Amino acid sequence: MDLLDAMQRTVFLGPEFLTWLWFRAERDDGEFNLNTTEIGPLEVFFDDRLVVGSPLVDAQQNHFKGGQPATSLEARTALRLGKQAAEAKLRIVVGAQEWSFIFKAASFQLASVKLPAVLSKEDDARFAERMFLLEQLDRILRGLYHQFLAVRLDDAWEATELPGIRAWVAAGHEA
Repeated sequence: MDLLDAMQRTVFLGPEFLTWLWFRAERDDGEFNLNTTEIGPLEVFFDDRLVVGSPLVDAQQNHFKGGQPATSLEARTALRLGKQAAEAKLRIVVGAQEWSFIFKAASFQLASVKLPAVLSKEDDARFAERMFLLEQLDRILRGLYHQFLAVRLDDAWEATELPGIRAWVAAGHEA
């Protein structure tokens, strides 16, 4: 099996991850803990852009912009119809630092990344600080994905997590 085949066989994981992140962010008020010494507790927020779609039919997408689309009745209705989160503008806050970006679930691509403020004045130091902040964002996203995979590959997925997601979707906007 070549790399392209492997990617095609696991493309469902991106939308599942983003939908799980949406569920957990609402359930736990955006709070996550990666259980690492370098990154403490963090918060994940779904911002003013959300795309939901069918993993089977690319043309079946709903685009929501403005306000808080992740809490809208329309977005939750799309979930009840079997769609998953395909793209979202996310904000991640760790202490006083905040990252903002658009996450494209199928390809795990980031777009429109906004980093926390850089404190250095010299060009070389500013560049190094920006690279450090990008690496920190990468570690955060890898940590969140690792948490998702730990739950997804565990027996608890079928026993507790998936029923919890289904109840959240069924509850709709009132959840």
